[in-house]
Amino acid sequence: MRRAAPLSLALLPLLLLGSAACQSAQGGAGGAPAVAPPLTGRDDARGGADAEGADAADAVVRGQERAGSRAGAARIGDTVNFRGRELGRHLQAVLHAYVDPAVSAAREYAPAAGKRWVGAGMRFVNVGGASYGALGSMWAIDAEGVRHPSVPTGELTTGKPLPFDSLAVGEQAEGWVVFEIPENVRIVRLQYRDANMQANSGEGFWQV
Repeated sequence: MRRAAPLSLALLPLLLLGSAACQSAQGGAGGAPAVAPPLTGRDDARGGADAEGADAADAVVRGQERAGSRAGAARIGDTVNFRGRELGRHLQAVLHAYVDPAVSAAREYAPAAGKRWVGAGMRFVNVGGASYGALGSMWAIDAEGVRHPSVPTGELTTGKPLPFDSLAVGEQAEGWVVFEIPENVRIVRLQYRDANMQANSGEGFWQV
């Protein structure tokens, strides 16, 4: 027994060091959870680039929508298609000419004092499979958004007035629609509407 004592004493420091190491490892495992490393500069830059790319894509889409709106706006010479509420009713309308001012062929006809006439040369064709019914009404819209209705004037120097009659299949009506406008008012659009058109279709406008 006396010979074993020196060996036990020699091993004691090693046992103490091993115990301390185990306690340190257990404390590290049971302590606070590991904290995620901070984002690097490259990740931040990539996030900024993604955000900028998304903004650029949105800008492109908005630009395309504006361009499509301008490209789709009807102007003089353009055909506008109307869809009727009832199946088979389809009407095509063309603004083929616009004059400002419009002048009556008869000297006794003239606009009221302080006003002028503007004229729209229109052509309507029934391209559907059923009678379209009576043509509707037209307005001239000024820069302030005020609508000015058409007025009867008789024949103009540019041609006869448009007959607002019903159109059978394949028939067409052509003539001039006249609006009486104050002298200092600028007309920017023309509008056509009738009782056969689908509500809120967004059709029937020409820029002038």
